[in-house]
Amino acid sequence: MNTTFSSLRAIRALLLLVMCTAFLAACSGSSPTQSNGHVTITLAGPNQWNSSGTSFGSGWDAAVAQFEKLNPGVTVKINVLPLANFGQIEATDLASGAAPDLIFNQTSYKPYQVVPLDQYLNQPNPYAPGRPKWIDWFNPNAYGFNNPGAVDAQGHLDWVPLNLFDVGLFINEDLFAKVGVTAPIATFQDLLTAIQKFKAAGMAPMAMDNSVSGTAWPLGAILNMLMTKDYSTFNYFTATGTPGSNSSLTVKDFVRAIKTGQLTAESPKVGESLQLDKELYSLGATPNWSGIKGLSGAGVDLNDFLAGRAAMAWGANFGAAQVASAPFKVGSMGFPTITDATTPLSVNQPAQFGVQAGGTSYMIPSTTKGEQLKYAVRFLQFMTAPQYAQPWITATTGVPSVQDVTAAPSIAGFSAGAWGTTPKSNGYALVVSLSPQATQDAVQIVQGYLLGSTDLAATEAKLETSWQAAVAYQLQQNPSWQSESWAH
Repeated sequence: MNTTFSSLRAIRALLLLVMCTAFLAACSGSSPTQSNGHVTITLAGPNQWNSSGTSFGSGWDAAVAQFEKLNPGVTVKINVLPLANFGQIEATDLASGAAPDLIFNQTSYKPYQVVPLDQYLNQPNPYAPGRPKWIDWFNPNAYGFNNPGAVDAQGHLDWVPLNLFDVGLFINEDLFAKVGVTAPIATFQDLLTAIQKFKAAGMAPMAMDNSVSGTAWPLGAILNMLMTKDYSTFNYFTATGTPGSNSSLTVKDFVRAIKTGQLTAESPKVGESLQLDKELYSLGATPNWSGIKGLSGAGVDLNDFLAGRAAMAWGANFGAAQVASAPFKVGSMGFPTITDATTPLSVNQPAQFGVQAGGTSYMIPSTTKGEQLKYAVRFLQFMTAPQYAQPWITATTGVPSVQDVTAAPSIAGFSAGAWGTTPKSNGYALVVSLSPQATQDAVQIVQGYLLGSTDLAATEAKLETSWQAAVAYQLQQNPSWQSESWAH
């Protein structure tokens, strides 16, 4: 072989290598997420655990540190978004192609804007190799390919729940004992009696504020009961939107019911739910509740509750860490059952809310590519591997989304008995799930009624207008529905 030719070839190869290296270095240097082999993934979402604008808390910090230790050269950056408008921020970022690598899933998006996660979920989780597929680890009652609250219109899983979500009432057990009220309170009539006792003791019976949660949870709990019979009437679709049935009503079921006139906001059950909600607020809510700003997704007006000024406070599992600092014994329970002693529209269905996906769930924008995509998926796998999920669940007092992980005992009442069972009627969805705009509308419309600025008829009319707009939105988002006979 000609040694001169070999030397020239070697020199050319070396020059080519240098040029490629320089080119890659220049490209990586222009990227804010990858430089010199180091990868940064950014996660953005609302703060569900505290009122900080910069940190989700020590539990998150520890989880991120552990993930970075297992993945040298990878940094996870947390961007805390404002609770009041994180959905709008994320929707704008998705539309402009400027979304971070991981975003909270409760925002308006189209399927092409995010990465479908089916292929990853159907493979083993590298951090939890004990089961054939990653999806096998999740609680099937709350998340999976057959769950209507988890799949998109095409049956794909676009996001992963790091924990689950349940709701109930935190209670001041010391005050309950002092005034002679037994927990859990069984019926709505019993609740009205207890409210009088709490007021006589100089306490606000129920802490309330102007948050979405404060509006949605009480009304949603009431709708779940009074709409019990609607399950058999409205249930037309499976979890993936095909003809059939499902264990609870889906958004598509409600869209069909509204579109065909089977369900209107002027129906007696909706009006009765609004009136019972107003009775609850009028008799038991914190004075001037509409001027109290909701600070986090952990609970409703927890500051008054923790200060001993309120006997009860609506809360989510995220609030357990906050109420642990209370100077009194804190318990938890579900909302009382509305019986026919309260309204003839009741069928004596026990109050239900259920443990569900919708707590801390994240998805990956389709603009996330390469190493960022690889490690964004890995971060979701890490956070849902039992070995690493348990310390985070314990620290954040969450409800685990995966099996073999246990929840904190302080929120046991949120998932106990019938209250912890998912209602077939799913009336809560009418407040929070029809569309992002309908959720905002519901808060303003319902609060206007509770404050007396609109009467019942005007409130129902406004809700109907909002529901019709939500139907149009859903049909636009799901073009395949438009060809079905009920959509015309």
